[in-house]
Amino acid sequence: MSVIAECSLDPDRLSFATALSATPAIELDVERVYRTRSAMPVVFCWARGDGLNAFESALADDETVTDVQRLSNASDRRLYRARLTGRASVVTYDAWVDLGAARLEMRYVDGRWHARIRFPGRDALATFREFCLDHDLDFQLDRLYDSDGDDTETARNRLTTSQREALQLAHEGGYFGVPRETTLAEIAAELGISNQAASERLRRGCGRLVSDRFG
Repeated sequence: MSVIAECSLDPDRLSFATALSATPAIELDVERVYRTRSAMPVVFCWARGDGLNAFESALADDETVTDVQRLSNASDRRLYRARLTGRASVVTYDAWVDLGAARLEMRYVDGRWHARIRFPGRDALATFREFCLDHDLDFQLDRLYDSDGDDTETARNRLTTSQREALQLAHEGGYFGVPRETTLAEIAAELGISNQAASERLRRGCGRLVSDRFG
């Protein structure tokens, strides 16, 4: 039976490492990855957070990606298309594809890559984890459940650290009360982020909680 693993990976040895190191406040959300006739895959990803201009400049100096194109001009987020070069210290794409796995979600937030990957079975997951260990890539398994959605292992809540912090602050401040006792702007100021970023953290966090409860 297939299993879905929620895990996190150290970004320092993966693609986008240089750009992310230069702009730690940026969050990335990988929308799509696909292989073309060339040897390396193409990635579509959304970038959010403070320092979008600096991040875009850093991409030009990042040898792990090439042919970078900005596909949107929104003020609070940008969509990029980039081709991976294979020059990252560790390339995980072929590893999990060869195992018959499928990436369901891939996000960079709180200084780590967070992924949801469907594996054909536990043996395939174990092989991928061994691959990471063999390549000195820090791999942390956060949650594991079978294809029917039943928990088989729970290490931590699905919420990221930033989502948990935002939700806790909003709850304690009375943001979810009727009437509200605090505003989104006040929560954002307390977290030191933009209103848009605070809103997205709250919405994503609530979405995860609802999915776990009713999904």
